[in-house]
Amino acid sequence: MTTAPLLEVRRLTKRFGGVTAVDDCSFTVRRGTVTALIGPNGSGKTTVFNLITGYLAADAGQIVFDGRAVTRPDPARLYRRGLSRTFQQPRAFDGLTVLENLVIAAGHGWRALAGRRLGARDAARGEALLEEFALARHRDTPAGELSYGQRKLLEFAALLMSDPALVLLDEPTAGVNPTMIATIERHVRERHASGTAFLLVEHDMNLVMRLCDPVIVLDGGTVIAEGPPSVVQSEPRVLDAYLGG
Repeated sequence: MTTAPLLEVRRLTKRFGGVTAVDDCSFTVRRGTVTALIGPNGSGKTTVFNLITGYLAADAGQIVFDGRAVTRPDPARLYRRGLSRTFQQPRAFDGLTVLENLVIAAGHGWRALAGRRLGARDAARGEALLEEFALARHRDTPAGELSYGQRKLLEFAALLMSDPALVLLDEPTAGVNPTMIATIERHVRERHASGTAFLLVEHDMNLVMRLCDPVIVLDGGTVIAEGPPSVVQSEPRVLDAYLGG
């Protein structure tokens, strides 16, 4: 079994006009971990996510995923290689049913919805995910009719159709109630136990401290601390970044 990092971020830099959002940022995500990427508002966390997943092009630096340099980051290509992500605001095809959203996520596209038979393996996987995420009774419901929390679960379930090696979760618990937070945490733990690695951007520090190891801290677009949660939360530079010195 290889010990090489699953994801390597090497000296990434991204500027927007005169503002440097990500500044010489480097870190790794090891296989089999739930890693947190935290920092105060405006520290560059979501920009880093967008760079890793190909929604933005870096001005400098390199991304290596599963031992291969990502020379031209492209979200669809990375998805097929095993790197998936969610967004702060959950994304779904509102006019399609919950099950149809999973069909699209499986990579079958619109032809499958127009009458081509979905493979038995993917159909079974989709049905199993709906059961796992307590969405089976909504399989024929348009996604636009789901609650906000249910849409978050649907987005999570849909990206698992690709059997990803690494999942990037951008604020997975933002805007949901404590019961849904516990549900999302349970799903992360279960998937992690089955071998999926996670990188989370998350503001709920209680969740981060009990779920994630290691914790990477950004400030001003660069890494200022990294390590186990018990060490990071007492690091003076982290306290300064969050409390303003």
